[in-house]
Amino acid sequence: MSEMEIRQYAKDKGFHPQTLERWLGWDQPARDTLFRLAVSLKLGENHLRDLIDWLEEILASKPITDIESDPRLGRADKLKRVKEELRRLRFPRLVQIEDSIRARIQEIKLHPEIRLTVPPGLEGGKLRVELSASSPEELKRLTTKLAEAASTDAARQIFALLTGALGESQAKLDQFFSG
Repeated sequence: MSEMEIRQYAKDKGFHPQTLERWLGWDQPARDTLFRLAVSLKLGENHLRDLIDWLEEILASKPITDIESDPRLGRADKLKRVKEELRRLRFPRLVQIEDSIRARIQEIKLHPEIRLTVPPGLEGGKLRVELSASSPEELKRLTTKLAEAASTDAARQIFALLTGALGESQAKLDQFFSG
């Protein structure tokens, strides 16, 4: 979309100059996206201003600015953390399930030589198990502990979460186990 189209839209809708300038202050892809939304939803100034405010609040939120200004982090780490924070905002239900799974993994209280993890985005719906053993005896001991862990309610809940079997009851389950 050209700046002229945005200016014409704002003029037709009677936008204040400050609102138009805020909109035009965004980079081209963001302006275009907002223009498509404004046209398709027939946004007036108040609704458009709300969207601008909310999007700017997200980008200026404490978690984002803390990451951005952390001198201990390099560019790659900052980018990774900002993307994770935005992912948490974009997919709150997925994040809730991931957090619930991590909490259940903690409940199992496995030895440090046994690690349970899930892939990002719960890809494939599988639990990853990693064992670190330095002898056949230690491996046997760890697999016994893992077998015991597999028979716990927490383990069953992890797999129910991975398969989506808990669905809407997840919030109730979290409340039950947290208090």
